[in-house]
Amino acid sequence: MSTPLRGSVTRSSAVMVICRKGDHSHQIRMALKTLGFTNLTSVVSHGMGLERLKTRNFQFVVFDAKRTDMTPGEFVTQAAKVEEGLIMIAASTNPKIDDVFGLLRAGARGFLAMPFTAESLEGVVERAKEGPPFSEAVLQAPDRNAALSGVVLNNLYRLSVLMRQSRDFESAARELPRQKALFSESVELGLLFCEGGDDRIFRDRIIEDCVLRASAAASRLGRTRQRLRKEREVEVGDAA
Repeated sequence: MSTPLRGSVTRSSAVMVICRKGDHSHQIRMALKTLGFTNLTSVVSHGMGLERLKTRNFQFVVFDAKRTDMTPGEFVTQAAKVEEGLIMIAASTNPKIDDVFGLLRAGARGFLAMPFTAESLEGVVERAKEGPPFSEAVLQAPDRNAALSGVVLNNLYRLSVLMRQSRDFESAARELPRQKALFSESVELGLLFCEGGDDRIFRDRIIEDCVLRASAAASRLGRTRQRLRKEREVEVGDAA
């Protein structure tokens, strides 16, 4: 059994579950209770959920990623206007990744793939509390795979720098586990949310971007060497 979440968030947070299927709604509510949430409300449609939001404050909403009386995207957009700071988590079986990414772009904080365990739900809730899984630049990027690849490679670069610095500095060594986790998470998210859901294309994109960055670095190094060589030639000429 998962360890219940601690702190005022668990004890005071009001959570609403929006789900068409009663068995799915029951499963989500039971898992939330396992995590320590007790202030739970459930409805069967997005429209009913919006009406509840207008009359009562909620901190979390776990909502059906399939259409009910309105599309989930419309719900996310309108719910964000009704309750500022609302943490919304989409839930679905066999979701289309592009649809899920669209919900994240609209303002959802996370996604729960069903079936799930209390532990996996806990992880989704914790990450959603920390903020959106992607920056606004990634969410709005015209080329999603390029943006996700950039996140992976940037985290890889930071990790390599910290690994080198950790040999000499304790502060870098302390930061290393966190950066390893960030790198691993960026790879997992990239593979999960790559455009079209084809991770082979995304892996190829990462390799292509690695080559481009290496080529750019080599070009900069070549220009630097050329500049230094010219400066030395000038110095030698002046000395003569």
